[in-house]
Amino acid sequence: MAIDEPDAPPTADPSGAAPLRLGLLVDSLTQPAWVERALRRIIESGDGEFVVIVRNDATDPSGIRPSSRLSSWWRNRRQLLYSAYQRLDRRRLRGATDPFAPVDVAPLLKGVPILGAVPVMTKVTDTIETPDLERIRAFRPDVLIRLGFRILRGGILTAAPHGVWSYHHGDNDRYRGGPPGFWEVMEGTPVTGTILQRLTEALDDGPVLYRSWGATNLFSVSRGRAEACWKGSEFLARALRMLRAGTLSCPQREMGATPYGYRLYVAPSNREMAAGVMRISSRRLREKWRSVTSYDQWFMAYRRRSGLPDENREPDLAPFRFRPIIPPRDRFWADPFPMRVGGGEYVLFEDYPYATRRGVISAMELGPEGPVGSPQVVLSRDYHLSYPFVFSWRGEQFMVPETADAGRVELYRATRAPMDWTLEAMLMADLPLADCTLAEIGGKWWMFANAAVPGASYWDELHVFHAPSPMGPWTPHRRNPVVSDVRTARPAGGLFQRGGVWYRPSQDCSRGYGCAMNIQRIGRLDESTYEEETVGRLLPEWAPGLTGTHTVNALGGLTVIDARRRASKAPWGSSG
Repeated sequence: MAIDEPDAPPTADPSGAAPLRLGLLVDSLTQPAWVERALRRIIESGDGEFVVIVRNDATDPSGIRPSSRLSSWWRNRRQLLYSAYQRLDRRRLRGATDPFAPVDVAPLLKGVPILGAVPVMTKVTDTIETPDLERIRAFRPDVLIRLGFRILRGGILTAAPHGVWSYHHGDNDRYRGGPPGFWEVMEGTPVTGTILQRLTEALDDGPVLYRSWGATNLFSVSRGRAEACWKGSEFLARALRMLRAGTLSCPQREMGATPYGYRLYVAPSNREMAAGVMRISSRRLREKWRSVTSYDQWFMAYRRRSGLPDENREPDLAPFRFRPIIPPRDRFWADPFPMRVGGGEYVLFEDYPYATRRGVISAMELGPEGPVGSPQVVLSRDYHLSYPFVFSWRGEQFMVPETADAGRVELYRATRAPMDWTLEAMLMADLPLADCTLAEIGGKWWMFANAAVPGASYWDELHVFHAPSPMGPWTPHRRNPVVSDVRTARPAGGLFQRGGVWYRPSQDCSRGYGCAMNIQRIGRLDESTYEEETVGRLLPEWAPGLTGTHTVNALGGLTVIDARRRASKAPWGSSG
């Protein structure tokens, strides 16, 4: 084992608390851009410091002898179409969006000792021998992070007290093997998993330290992988933060899941790849045809139920009883929030003209027989507005519209409800959040909103913040994001109570944005814990021709909801 002496000792955590001691297992100091970001996030967090780099010094870490490389194309002839597809599909990634662009991480890790190791290699595994293990243990790493080598066996798995951590870009239950994120696209699976796992001798069955689910990109493997990798760049820092705080736990497998319940996936044969390309092409053609002949239009609907108190916020979700409010053909209406002004009922909503491609907040009065008059724009800015969450506090009406395009969270106060609003406070600066939803629970104010890692989706991860009042200051939850699952993360309306229990409407975006809604029962909420479970589901099936539904709210006996339909582009067309 060769040793490169450091230029300077690793820096200490400025807070005074001892950071976790980390070792890296790599094939090279040239790493993909998403890995560089992951390492940088660890350093920025202060929860870990790198004390050793173990570099794979095998002549050929892939296991192919140099003398046989010239004939490798013959051995791989059954996957030639897959290789061609990878090269072509990769072209969809450009510049900052490409998480696989090579980056030299040596400057980031300057001063960290480098140990060169030559593992004992079998066909698919690497074993680091005892002399090298002892040199690694001498650095007393708490965690070893695998970013290189192949399948690891032997003593390296226990060389650090908290083991060897490794990424798996895919569902380790359903999609064992690889290539990462590939078969989910070929088979049309709605979600793709990403995990951070502790490695054990039992391949694919090690404890999962962090798990996330994102929507599968059914048109491009590379784009799906890109989002998964950018999102995954945060997992190491999050898991280390929880380990250091003593709150790291291993998520349970889904009911009935077993890593050996499905076949072991490998790179596709030429025949499988040809069939997969046909499926992707067919999807693209269908989507292109739909875009030429029709367009998506969100609209609102409502229903009334007598006998409910004015303070009721629980929506009435009985199907087939909503009365639609259809917008003109040149726009859509979505994200309805009801509010009461004097003796009248109004709905605030996102009003999105297709021509400007920028949402504004409009208001519409709802009388006993339906809309009264025409909608009026009540708030517009030079950036996109949506999701006008409204609430009352100290006898006044307030609104927190989504202002993620402006990169901040704004609070407005009604000066003449519902028509006039003035900016009251900047709740958060330099933090773009989607669908901010506030609730006063247990004498404290809580904000639920989605945030996205740069390069990843706003659909996947729910963050929670708490404050003594709506004015703040807002403090992030210790386990943010508290949900990392495209099927339940994004808010879908105001929280409500039933029998002293709080419930949270959430979006399911696994089959596309706003494809359905869930009702989440909150089991536990405090500054360091969040637990919820899905207890209800609302599909876009309460009227014919619907393709999505993603916001629901209630006020007294009035329930308002939105839905998406396919509208024909033909002058005489309506819904498709």
